[in-house]
Amino acid sequence: MKSYLFTTETDRGGVMLCDINDFDTAVEYLCKRFDGVVKIESAEQVWQLSDSAQIADETHSNTLPAEAQAETVRVESAPVPSEGALDESPDLFG
Repeated sequence: MKSYLFTTETDRGGVMLCDINDFDTAVEYLCKRFDGVVKIESAEQVWQLSDSAQIADETHSNTLPAEAQAETVRVESAPVPSEGALDESPDLFG
């Protein structure tokens, strides 16, 4: 079972838990199932609709063509703070 976080053009969205293990298949399913999907994330994989496809989608229909001009974004992990860096930072909650 995998989870996919998706966002729509109206900044709404949700999480889908399903048995679809292939990321590309999940992207295709979510774009067909929900109107206006612009971003889908799962673990370290991210799919995002390009700006040109968003504009075309807004001026035409809400269905995405098979070649939705998607771009894959590589997600990098945050840098690990150096030793002692956390001790030197000010207390933001106290």
